[in-house]
Amino acid sequence: MQVQSFEEIVKMQPKGLLTIPKNIRIKYGFEENGLVKIRAVTGRIYLEPVRALPYPVRNYTAKELEEFFNFDKKLSK
Repeated sequence: MQVQSFEEIVKMQPKGLLTIPKNIRIKYGFEENGLVKIRAVTGRIYLEPVRALPYPVRNYTAKELEEFFNFDKKLSK
């Protein structure tokens, strides 16, 4: 497996703003006004584009999930 590496020094702007170079934004799918997940692990910072769904997603309660799983078990027999 070939490891691709890219390095560039960018200036930190007021309020912690950074500009991700255009070639990296394009290559890794960072979109204008898109969401970005930031993770800090062992002294490193990782940025990852987040794909938002174009429709709202419902949250289910534990009771509703239990009912779904029980119903699925009945159908699977």
